[in-house]
Amino acid sequence: MIQVLYWAWYVIGATLMLTIGVPDILSFSNGLFLVFYALCVLDLIYQGRKRTGLSDQSVIWKEPGLWAASAILWLGGMGVEWVGVHTKWPFGEYGYSDFFGIHLFSVPVTLGFAWIAVVGNSALLSGGGSGWPGKLVRAVKTGFWAIVLDLVLDPVAHARGFWHWEAPGGFYGVPWTNYISWFIMGAFLSLFLPAMPADGHSLLRAKWVYQLFILLFGLLALKEDITGSFIIALVGALLAEGSWLSDSRRKIKTV
Repeated sequence: MIQVLYWAWYVIGATLMLTIGVPDILSFSNGLFLVFYALCVLDLIYQGRKRTGLSDQSVIWKEPGLWAASAILWLGGMGVEWVGVHTKWPFGEYGYSDFFGIHLFSVPVTLGFAWIAVVGNSALLSGGGSGWPGKLVRAVKTGFWAIVLDLVLDPVAHARGFWHWEAPGGFYGVPWTNYISWFIMGAFLSLFLPAMPADGHSLLRAKWVYQLFILLFGLLALKEDITGSFIIALVGALLAEGSWLSDSRRKIKTV
């Protein structure tokens, strides 16, 4: 059900953002999109873990490890955003508009879900993580996929006023320290996630979610004349495709 809800929200939201824009009466949908993205990714992780025998729980809310990891990611994401907004470190000097809904200490509460979504989606693409060596490799890969996504997302968000950066420079007005911090935080937070499912079904759907998300913001970047981010979106989508084609998990089938 959550998959259907997410994709319906995605199609409607993408159509509006790429054409007439999101009407004020539907402004609440911006933050909800991040929540649905996070729930979609968590559902993909749960369904994959269940399908591959990593979980024997019949319903997602009985997966305490996954929910505990989600809580840590939400708190960690909100925590680092709070530090960033109030101290200018580690991302740089910035502030949030009301685009994503209710704020908690100057940070939209939906941003915690964005961290769950991006880190979880990137970890699904990366795979592994059953032991510390695997988790460390997964962390580096997760940080890579997160920074590629952020190189597209942040310039668009800045140009559209989702949040604003005080100091010019960096990549389309977003300081380089922000991207480095996304890599570090994405890698670090991924360490709290359980082992990712090792099957072609989970990998394929994780790839689709990542590709369509980055391509949406790539098209928005093109609308804003942010050519560099548009090119990165295309490259990121192709890299995700190449990663999928070369991944041994692609050939692993489950019932």
